[in-house]
Amino acid sequence: MTTKYYSRLTVDMPVEEHHYLKMGCAKLGTSMRDFVIKATFEKMEAVEDEWLAERAFKALKEIEENKETVISWGKAKQQLS
Repeated sequence: MTTKYYSRLTVDMPVEEHHYLKMGCAKLGTSMRDFVIKATFEKMEAVEDEWLAERAFKALKEIEENKETVISWGKAKQQLS
């Protein structure tokens, strides 16, 4: 049996924003907790995509500037054998 550990996060916000969030979640039929967790991880996935795109762009730039050594798949397979 695996034990799950949890952490608590407290967010202070103006009362008006809290009411707005609460009404929106009620209209969507979801809890504020579930809404905030889902929205947070959707944003983190977008940020991660940006990070990966930046890394890919840097790698391509290094290849174009001949700073990165590129070999064919066949040659890589030979070196691994």
